[in-house]
Amino acid sequence: MKFAKWALALSYCLWIAVAEADVSHHFEFLYIDANEGSASGGHAAIKFDRQVFHFQHIQPGLLRLYRNDAAAFEFAYGYQENRNIYGHRIDVSDDFFQALRDTFSRRLLIQNQQLSLLQALHDDQVLVSGLQNLGSAPPLPLKGLGYFLTQYRAAEAFPVEDGKHSNTSQALQQLREAIVNEYGEDFLAAKRMQVWQTLQALKPDVAGNSTISEPTDTHFTATNSSFAEQYRNQLLNLAALDALQARLSPRTESLLQIPEATFKLNAAQRNKLQDFRQRLFADLITLVRSRRSDWGYPLLVGMARLYALEHTAASGCLTVLDRSRSESDDLQATIIDEDNLPAALQYSQQVFAAASGHLDSPATLDELAYSEIELSATALIQSHKPNADRHALKLLPLTTTPSRPAAAELIDLPLPASELAHFQNSVTQEIETYQSQLQSLYGYNLLSRNCVTEIFRGINQTVAGIAATTKESPNQASQRLLGGYIDEKGLNMIPFVAYSHIADEYRLTASYQRTPFREQQRLQRYRQMPQWQVDLQESNTLSSTIYNSNREDAAFLFFTQDQIWPRPLLGSFNLAIAGGQGLYGLFSWPWDDGDNLRKGLKGIVVSLPELLFFNIRKGSFPGLLPEAKIYLPEVF
Repeated sequence: MKFAKWALALSYCLWIAVAEADVSHHFEFLYIDANEGSASGGHAAIKFDRQVFHFQHIQPGLLRLYRNDAAAFEFAYGYQENRNIYGHRIDVSDDFFQALRDTFSRRLLIQNQQLSLLQALHDDQVLVSGLQNLGSAPPLPLKGLGYFLTQYRAAEAFPVEDGKHSNTSQALQQLREAIVNEYGEDFLAAKRMQVWQTLQALKPDVAGNSTISEPTDTHFTATNSSFAEQYRNQLLNLAALDALQARLSPRTESLLQIPEATFKLNAAQRNKLQDFRQRLFADLITLVRSRRSDWGYPLLVGMARLYALEHTAASGCLTVLDRSRSESDDLQATIIDEDNLPAALQYSQQVFAAASGHLDSPATLDELAYSEIELSATALIQSHKPNADRHALKLLPLTTTPSRPAAAELIDLPLPASELAHFQNSVTQEIETYQSQLQSLYGYNLLSRNCVTEIFRGINQTVAGIAATTKESPNQASQRLLGGYIDEKGLNMIPFVAYSHIADEYRLTASYQRTPFREQQRLQRYRQMPQWQVDLQESNTLSSTIYNSNREDAAFLFFTQDQIWPRPLLGSFNLAIAGGQGLYGLFSWPWDDGDNLRKGLKGIVVSLPELLFFNIRKGSFPGLLPEAKIYLPEVF
């Protein structure tokens, strides 16, 4: 759900503030019931304090572990996807709680490293192909450089200064002078020559790729920086030094300014930003002598922020880096319709107000707090900006770090063509092997490896590890630690069966249900209108005042989750409408890229169970925005 992703990224600033650690030591098993969309047959998760771990099916057919803030998870599934969330609290000892959480945290880190390694292999493949065909090679995107340039070609030495630059930055002029005073007049030229020589000396490590160990879900893989990563880092280092040498000002379109009418800085807030600028200035002087290989990116971002802070001090209005993706990334953009525009604006104002509170806090303004201000300011400006369609607003995805890219031309390396060809063949074979190994380790299977089985597998692995040290059988240890033992095989792979089985086996302290958004709204209307009138009005999509049709849901007429006995009759109407949408999709394929056909088929799939008294579809609310009362759930 595109809007969910944008809203949850925007909410990061607020949720990070409220996600304080609980002192209790119980974990929770969560069952999320069915609805149209992802995990349409139901979903499961495990919750530790304010962290929720859950597994999702990703391409190409892998089961990936994710970790989310609990409030964000509840909002996405209980509100935007309108699903019931059921929970069991299992009381455990402090030691077992920590061990179990460590099991899932460790697996998350291991799997993320393995998928990053797979991506690095793909990057190597693309780079080597480009080096073999420089004339037709696509440019290499360099993150952070887009704040200064749109295109970049590195040369062996600093570009000759012609004195014609009209966008010289006083902030970068001061930084360059401070670096020269600290390290000497020839330091920057010598530093750049060193980087150029390092780039030209790069060689692909064929032996390194062939020695990648087979992945496991319990151990990290020892790896070095990939060839593509080393190449990209050196290009970024060159670009950062060139921007510093030319004293470039960031591109106007890469900066955002909060109007004074929206947010006016007071004297104390300006002083706090000035203090942050001074510490950033000193950090950048130290950074240029860093021994790490990837100092170019933080130097670029730091210089862009230095300029933004200087502009803030001069104008009195908060200026920040734009943290949204490029306008060309339309496929990832979120469209907010006219009805939700006021809520989107109000919510972005709430998030910015919370983040800007760092400027009033007695604590020192650090990089994380300043980053939250940048992110929330970007969301606020997006919510205010004019749009060609006055009845909708396009919101670009937000980035977790300042990463606006620029296109860099590939620089040829003095490598024999045979060596590049050999490395490309080696990388291609390694990709095939590693993908196959990951498929064996994490391959999704509806019956034997899904979101439920992997939770029980993690629990049982933790129990088995403890049993090995206490000389117990896994079953005995599970009885002592949890109150019972549940195997990940058999019918336990079904979310609602697993939820029921946990109630019979594990030592519970409480169970609860979180009511989904639509049902909450119905209950509120019961206090305003007769129940029969509410039930009649909200029984269908035509007269409903709660639900609005959206781009995520297939077309349907009746809500069938509220009534059991009329469900087959109502489902037959829904099935007919889904069939009609699918039929229309056959003719509309040329201009909607098969969207109506896919939705029609999806509607048929979720309507058929209604003929057998079983409900899946409940309607979703992708345009829904969080409210302050959602951030700290009463029992979640």
